Amino acid sequence: MLVPQGGGGEAAPPVGTLLLAAVLIGAVTVGALLWGVRSDLGLPAKVAVYAAGYNALIVLVKFVLAPDGFYEVNQEISLTGLLTLGDTEGAVLTALLVFALYLIAYVVIYRLYRRRLPGRSVDAARVRRGILAVLGGALLLSAVGGSVLTFLVVPILISGSALEYLQFVFTSSASVLIALALAGAVSLAALAFRSVAERAALVGDAAVLVSFFWLGLYFLALYHALWVVYVLILTSIWPLRAVVPK
Repeated sequence: MLVPQGGGGEAAPPVGTLLLAAVLIGAVTVGALLWGVRSDLGLPAKVAVYAAGYNALIVLVKFVLAPDGFYEVNQEISLTGLLTLGDTEGAVLTALLVFALYLIAYVVIYRLYRRRLPGRSVDAARVRRGILAVLGGALLLSAVGGSVLTFLVVPILISGSALEYLQFVFTSSASVLIALALAGAVSLAALAFRSVAERAALVGDAAVLVSFFWLGLYFLALYHALWVVYVLILTSIWPLRAVVPK
């Protein structure tokens, strides 16, 4: 509602429009994260700065650089998958795959600093319970019927919409900026976890690090959920070029 929609016959969203949307999204999400880190977890200001920094870079990549790069390549190469970002299923499947990649990097950073804490077995137990809960939910869904498996797995194997999205993004002119931004996000996330781990060791409470981990994970999931809505809005205003299956 607040961001100009163009209307001038552009084939792709202007960078200014993407940037303004990202500023609005980042102001709300990063602001809420800062409040959670400082008021809820009671962590030092430097942790809040590191956390805000890496989350701001993620917002920049997901809502500005990646969409801009994707549209840039799409002007030259049409999408060929059965599902595209313009479809709800394609957007959801793409978000799930990209979220998995973010999650892997995030968990690796967390485990790196968790190992430096005494009594880390308590942390591991809580993380294992969370992972088992996710796996249990997945098994429950799969038990409902084959339709769930068909909806989630078969489309991504057939259409490759998520892989096509990644290919477009990382072959665009924005790929270098995206790589630098992601490297910066990883570095700031590592600094944040190191600072939290040092505080957890100082106060003798490993739960501080676990709470920070889950808070960051919630926001990662939130960004990808918002991204699905975001790309569906973008593609409804600026349609993608795609090969229509016969």
